[in-house]
Amino acid sequence: MSLKDKKKNVFTTVGAYSSMVKEPKVPDSTNLFPSINNKKDVVPYLLDILKVVAGSFALQEMVGHLFTSFIDEAEPMLKEGVKKQTVQYNSGDDVPNSFKEGYSMPVSQIDTYGKFKTNPSSTDGQMLYDNNSPNFDSKAYQAIKNAGTDTPFGNMTINYNSNNDNFTFKPIIPEGTTPSVGGWMNDFVDNVTIIDKKEFMSNVMDSFYGSITKNQNKTVEQVTQELEINKLLEQLINNDDSFEISPEDYEAILLKAQELVNGVVNYDLGCGVMGASLPLSGMSNLIGNISGSTDPFFISDEIGKTIDESVDNKDVATNNQETIKDNFFQKIIKSITINLTKAICAAPQIRSILAIASGFQNNGNIKIESVKDSLKGYRIYLNCLIKLAMELINKFIYEFILPFILGLITPIIKKITKEKTNQYTGIMKSLIASKTPNTG
Repeated sequence: MSLKDKKKNVFTTVGAYSSMVKEPKVPDSTNLFPSINNKKDVVPYLLDILKVVAGSFALQEMVGHLFTSFIDEAEPMLKEGVKKQTVQYNSGDDVPNSFKEGYSMPVSQIDTYGKFKTNPSSTDGQMLYDNNSPNFDSKAYQAIKNAGTDTPFGNMTINYNSNNDNFTFKPIIPEGTTPSVGGWMNDFVDNVTIIDKKEFMSNVMDSFYGSITKNQNKTVEQVTQELEINKLLEQLINNDDSFEISPEDYEAILLKAQELVNGVVNYDLGCGVMGASLPLSGMSNLIGNISGSTDPFFISDEIGKTIDESVDNKDVATNNQETIKDNFFQKIIKSITINLTKAICAAPQIRSILAIASGFQNNGNIKIESVKDSLKGYRIYLNCLIKLAMELINKFIYEFILPFILGLITPIIKKITKEKTNQYTGIMKSLIASKTPNTG
């Protein structure tokens, strides 16, 4: 049986079980879901199963869990993954003198998405930076504002040269110690936060509404380049390392870039689309409300409220509520997977550590390329880390779905068991009756 047929069989079975429990006429699910034909990306398929078994509310609830318990569970595992993939053949050697003198690299090659152009104290900056605890991005921005001054972060200093727009990184080595390459690298990774919840939430929601992007006054060309990177990461998620974007996909990217720059999105109504926009104040209020929360239900409800806040035509939205919510939350979950890969592949701190690692391997000669070229050059690193990230998210979604599946199957098992018991009881009674002598 082919993978496509196996997937269709799952939907057929779920539909049959749902029919036994609820007794409505269940539509032919096998031809309704594009995920059946998707051979590689597991997430859409799992989400379709969840929607069939538990309905739209479960998709909404899952978003809240992904923003809370999933990030908490994934963070330490992703850190260990980064450590394993940046292990050097010379990890036992002392940190080289070339690094002590400083490794320099262009800010533009590190700050892929232009984050450092945003002031952390601005409205959008407060959504993108963690201003409450030391972190790589806030320290890098501080270094830019204090050009020529060493700004410490963890076990290194960051110095910004305004003349050539370069960062120079140097190790902080306590007196009387000689750190090894591997020891220094591990200490650096321990100091970073792979997924900052507030920034992660902000990027996911902005990828849908464009509220922050519009306020940053980015050009369509800049956003197009960012979306091209996202598309290549999406391809890697699907085990496609061709690094080629089809004309159809590129056309969709251009359209999406224009929407994000304008801050206007389109809700899918099933047979059409409806424009909507969420003002920066609405996005700021949302992130302010949910970024410190550990309650997945509160977070998912707050995110769901943005649908009503963003639409102009309330009547159309109400009449198409289920379709809009399904489309909305499935896109949010897809964005979560993309932003998860960005955090381990294209974030400034990851770009920096990969560049420093290249210096350790090449006698101080830094290898720093555009993200597109780096995706090819660091193929093994990317494939391993993306595989790890997707294993984590697939496992999390599967375990989230499992109770709903069991909730569907349990009454079916009871019903079948009861029917079989009654059937066997009837057979036994008939056998006993046929063997009993007639004394009348």
